[in-house]
Amino acid sequence: MNCEQMREKALSALPVLFECREENGRLKITTPYLYPDGDYIDLYLTETPTGLYLTDLGETIGYLADHGISLRQSPKRQKIVNDILLTQGVELFRGELRTPLEDWDKAAWTVVRLGQAIVQVGDLVFSLRLGALSTFKEEVEEYWIESRIPYDVDYPVVGGSGESYTVDFYIPVPHRPRLVETLSSQSRSYANTLVSRVVRTWHDLLRVDGRYGYVSLVDDSTDVWRPEWFDQLANLSEVVVWGERERLPAILGLKESL
Repeated sequence: MNCEQMREKALSALPVLFECREENGRLKITTPYLYPDGDYIDLYLTETPTGLYLTDLGETIGYLADHGISLRQSPKRQKIVNDILLTQGVELFRGELRTPLEDWDKAAWTVVRLGQAIVQVGDLVFSLRLGALSTFKEEVEEYWIESRIPYDVDYPVVGGSGESYTVDFYIPVPHRPRLVETLSSQSRSYANTLVSRVVRTWHDLLRVDGRYGYVSLVDDSTDVWRPEWFDQLANLSEVVVWGERERLPAILGLKESL
């Protein structure tokens, strides 16, 4: 195999893999790139007051949302996306991944760069399968660090039954230390299991003494939580959803010091 054979056998077939047609007043380009679920990635050439743009029309961010991924709720995922877009020369504008088409001679590179960015951003769904719970716990730990809140991770405690527990975080705040459990799930059935486990943990620890305050920190980036579960947690702990984490310093008794 030499370059001439490669050009003849493989590269000459590349144009066939891209389909272009007019649709709703814009050009639609179907690419050979795939989302993780196997759907083909489509790009659209649109004209705006500031020029021509190649865009996904928000399909990639919508795809992530369908799988329970919110960039707004996760600084770590937002940074990953920002790094991808910077590398590929793509911007996120009002939910769309897009890049300007300033030179027709560079149209092929524009298609490739945007397609590659979409593939990489879409692959964030694999982070759910590889450990969404640890990811949320890591995000919480990053929050403690950024907020300069002292903490210990995987803190061992013993309940009134004599059973040992490992709580996600111990916050050694003045007057009354706090124990914090994180809850994150992509499914309603597992969310129910998590709530039951945390309720049982808090109940058993409360049987020992009143040394600690308890905080249940819930990842609300997915809509899997029932109001009655929050009520069960609230009977034994302070319940804070991640989208309202600005409440944490006050709940921990650190508002003045921060």
